[in-house]
Amino acid sequence: MSTPVVDAQVHVWLPESSDRPWPPGGAERARSMHRAEPISGPTLLREMREAGVDRAVLVPPFFEGYRNDYAVACATEAPDAFRVMARVDLRTGDPGPVRELLRDPVVAGVRLVFLPADAGRVDDPGAEWLWAFAEAEDVPVMLLASGQLGALGDLARRRPGLRLAVDHLGLTGRATDAAAAPEIEELAGLAVLPTVSVKVTAVPCYSTESAPWPAMHPHLRRLFDAYGPERLFWGSDLSRLRGAYADLVRLFREDLDFLTGPDVDAVMGASVLRWLGWPA
Repeated sequence: MSTPVVDAQVHVWLPESSDRPWPPGGAERARSMHRAEPISGPTLLREMREAGVDRAVLVPPFFEGYRNDYAVACATEAPDAFRVMARVDLRTGDPGPVRELLRDPVVAGVRLVFLPADAGRVDDPGAEWLWAFAEAEDVPVMLLASGQLGALGDLARRRPGLRLAVDHLGLTGRATDAAAAPEIEELAGLAVLPTVSVKVTAVPCYSTESAPWPAMHPHLRRLFDAYGPERLFWGSDLSRLRGAYADLVRLFREDLDFLTGPDVDAVMGASVLRWLGWPA
């Protein structure tokens, strides 16, 4: 049986409504960064099928607040195709609801967003309860912590049993194409920490070029050399994707001369399946 192609990050959501109001500013944040129409479970399955993607990790979008219900419902409806990385409100300080979420077999771990408008900083003492819980329970954590790689490295050193995956090549978006090299180099420096992995997601968002985004190839090669195929997870961040979904699949399958043979299968699915404990 061939290794499934697994997208390590796709947002699914429902339209804002009186029954599901978004937090203040959520609609503006959604419009500024994501496609206008929500991505439903059936829509995602269709787009995956057309692009040659077999499975996806569902991430509830930050602009909806801390809702996980729709992503969990999508994964419950299609458990062979989807797993969920649940949103957590660090302000609660309570691992109980997180533990309850993780009892659901479609919930594979948690995903945190550290942005000024959301949850602050990786090194905020208010996050310590979650780090302690995730390390003790071996819960995989994906996190958006752009511009905070130093603090993330300190966290990984301090909690060597905490498994972390850095979103979107660790990039802030302040620099694109070749100019992003210093940020890539900073992330490559964290590869000495064995519990840190990287989601090579949303690649086109950090380029001014069209597919196959050649200015990004050296960055992907640098991270491949640093982390190896076992700690790189391919993905799209589909709602922000510039270009065709199939082109992003093709980028990793055909256009990167350093990515060949079993390494392609690892980066495009096998590694994230192993990291999440999701049987192939």
